[in-house]
Amino acid sequence: MNASIAAGAGPVRDSLQPVCDALLRRARADAAACRADAARSCTRLLADARAEADRILDEAHSSGRADAALLDTAEAARTRRTAHAFLLEAQREVYDELGRRVAQALQAELAAGRLGPALAARAAAALGPGAQVEPAPGGGFTARLDGRCADCSVEALVRHAMAAAGRAGEVWT
Repeated sequence: MNASIAAGAGPVRDSLQPVCDALLRRARADAAACRADAARSCTRLLADARAEADRILDEAHSSGRADAALLDTAEAARTRRTAHAFLLEAQREVYDELGRRVAQALQAELAAGRLGPALAARAAAALGPGAQVEPAPGGGFTARLDGRCADCSVEALVRHAMAAAGRAGEVWT
């Protein structure tokens, strides 16, 4: 019986060959269509991914430029503040040195006897008759009368001269 099955298998197989070939062609066509769909899908996904990457990169560049501009602005402001602080410090040093020199010049005039009598008279005149005039510590004179005080000390004269020069802008021009 095996021999008869084997003998009959040839004609059955031959008769099914066109069906097998058609099924194989159909499977190959379906596989090719699936591959083509997959390739198109991959191409679309890759294009979408590249577009998204470009968008993200553009956004990052814009954000980076904005951050850089903010940093530049902040750095410029910090530089201006630092420069202004240096200027103020230099002006303070000049102002203090000028005050010391004015005080030294006044003390030299007092020591030479040229300024003392005028300062004592000015202090007394500021308060009127009966004012008690006394030498001030550091040079110059003060006068007192009825709880009032006229200060013609070197320290007060330097303060007054420096304030007047500052108001007139003479110190920094």
